[in-house]
Amino acid sequence: MKTVTISAPFLLLPLLLAAQNSLDLFIWAGQSNAQGYTGDAAKYPEDGEDLDKDILLNYTVFGKASSDGKWVPMQPQKGRYPAGHFGPELSFARELTKAGYRPGIFKYIRGGTGLEKDWKGPGDGGIYDSMVVGLKAAILQLEETGYPVQVRGFIWIQGETDAGDEKAANTYERNLMEMIAHLRSEVVKNDTLEVILGVDEQQYLLEERPIIREAQQTIAQRDQHIIYTTMYGLPKADRTHLTPAGLVTHGQRIYKAYTLAANSRPAESGQTSFADRWEYIGSAVSEPGQVVWGTSPVIGEDGKTHLYAARWPGSRVEPGLRSHSEIAHYVGNGPEGPFVFSDIALKGSGKDTWDRYGMHNPTIHRINDQYVLLYIANDNYQQPPHPSNQKIGMALSNTPYGPWNKVHGDGLLLEVPNNPRYWNFNASNGMNNPALLEHPNGRFYLYLKSEKARMGLAVSDKLTGPYVQMPFPVTKNEQAIEEGTAFRMDDRFCLLTTVNHGLVEKGGGIRWQSIDGINFEQKEQGFYPAEGYLGKEKLANAINRYAGELIKFERHQLLMEHGKPRYLYVTSGYPWFGGEAPVSYSFKYN
Repeated sequence: MKTVTISAPFLLLPLLLAAQNSLDLFIWAGQSNAQGYTGDAAKYPEDGEDLDKDILLNYTVFGKASSDGKWVPMQPQKGRYPAGHFGPELSFARELTKAGYRPGIFKYIRGGTGLEKDWKGPGDGGIYDSMVVGLKAAILQLEETGYPVQVRGFIWIQGETDAGDEKAANTYERNLMEMIAHLRSEVVKNDTLEVILGVDEQQYLLEERPIIREAQQTIAQRDQHIIYTTMYGLPKADRTHLTPAGLVTHGQRIYKAYTLAANSRPAESGQTSFADRWEYIGSAVSEPGQVVWGTSPVIGEDGKTHLYAARWPGSRVEPGLRSHSEIAHYVGNGPEGPFVFSDIALKGSGKDTWDRYGMHNPTIHRINDQYVLLYIANDNYQQPPHPSNQKIGMALSNTPYGPWNKVHGDGLLLEVPNNPRYWNFNASNGMNNPALLEHPNGRFYLYLKSEKARMGLAVSDKLTGPYVQMPFPVTKNEQAIEEGTAFRMDDRFCLLTTVNHGLVEKGGGIRWQSIDGINFEQKEQGFYPAEGYLGKEKLANAINRYAGELIKFERHQLLMEHGKPRYLYVTSGYPWFGGEAPVSYSFKYN
C-alpha cells in the first residue's frame, strides 16, 4: 500500500489553482457499494502515475465519519478498517484524470440506507437534504478560493435496501425521478446533468424484487443523459459487497458509462451519422424460384467472401420460412460479389428432433480457425405451437464448405428458460435471431430475440456452451425490435436492430451501445428504411411479398474488418426492383 499524506486544504488549493482550469465536480452518492464497504485500504491500489495528488475529495459517511467538510487529495477514508477504506470513486477519478479531466469527488454515502425511508425526498429532512447542504458548502468553499467549478455528473449506486420493502420498491422509480429532477433543476441548475445509476442485480433482495433494477433501467431509457450500469460478474467479498478488486473494476465501468453519456449525442446538422454512412451496392444473392433471406458473411482462409443465407422454394416468405427453409452457401471473390451457389450447409432433419423443420436465420463466424454457424429451427411449423417452439442451434466446420458437425450431437444450444422468474419464460416466439460475440475477456456472448421482441443475452465460458441466460432483457424497448447483429466498435458493445414501430424511425434501424455488453442504453439511428438510400422512384416496382407497407431491411448482417463495419447485407419482404421473390442486397460503409 502506498502511504497518502493528507495535505491541508489551504496548501492544496492554491497549487491546483495555478493551472486556472475549472474543477470537474462529480457527486457520488448511495449506500454500501458506493462507499466501498469492504474496500480495505490495506489493498489500496498503487498510484504508479502519481494521480491522486491532483484529485480532490470531499467525503461524508453520514453519521459516521467525514473529511470535516474539507477538500483533501484522493486517499483512503476514515473508518471500517485500520488503514481506512476506499470505493469505486478511486478508479473512476483516476481514469478521468488520465483522460484529461481535473476531477473532484463529492462523496456522500451511508450503507444500509433506503431512498424511501432514509434519503427521502427534497425538503423531507432526510439524507438527501443533508447532502445538498454539504454540497453547496463544498462548492462555495472552492469558489471563495477563486476556483471555478463545473458539476459534471451524479453517480447514484443504491437500491438494495429499498428492494427489501414492498412499499419502498413500488415507489422507488417515482422517488428516484423526483430526486434527480430536484438535483438538476434546483441544486446544480443543469437539466441535462449526466447521471449514472447502478445497483447490485445479484444481491438477494434484488433477485426477490427486480423492480428496483427495472426502475433504474426505465429511467435511463427515457433520458439520453442517464445511463444504467451493471455489477454483473464483479467479484464479491460476501453476498452483498464487492471486493477491493471488484470496486476498482466497478469504478472503471462507471467511468466508461460517463464517457458514453457525455459523448453520445445525436449528430448535429452537417455531421455524418452511422446511418448516413451506408451506400447501396447492389443485389448480393438472388435465385430464380427461391426466396432468399438472412445473408451472413465471413472471409474464408481462401480469401474469398462466403455468404450463408436461408432459402426455400416459392415467391412468398410465409409459410416457407417455418417449414422448408434451409441454409445455403454462396461464394464470391470479394465482399461485393458476384456470388454463386456452392452447397447446402444445413437443412431440417426431417426426423422427430427439435430441428425437424425450418433451418433459418443463419449467422456465421470464424473463431479459432473454426467456422461457427448458428441457426434456428423447430419441430412443428403449424401455428400453434410455432413460433414458441423455435430454438437456437450451432454447428462447426474446419472449412467454409463443410461438413458441418452439430454441437452436442443434436446441435441444440439454447431454448426458452423454464424458470418463471425469467423475462422470457414460456416466450410466445421462442428463441430466435442469434447473434454471437467473442468478449475481450474470453467469454462468449450470445444475443437473441425473445418475448415481446426484446433482445436477451446468454453467456458461456466456452464457444459450445453451456450458455447461461441473463434473467432480464438487455434492451429496454416497448416497441418491437428484431434482427439484432452484435459487434464491437470504438471500445463499445453494439447491437444493430431493426425497429418495426418507431423508437427512432419506423422501419429503420437502431445502433444500441453498451459499455459492458449487458445493458444497452444509448441508441442512435443505425440505418434508414430502403427509401432513404434508393428514393421512391427506384422502388416504384417493389412488390410486397411479406409484412406491411413499409419497405424495410430484414435480417441484416455485418461484415467487420479491423473493428469497423465494412459491408451490410440485408434482405427485404419486397423485391425492390420487381421480380418474383425476395433477394438479398449489399451496402458499403463509408
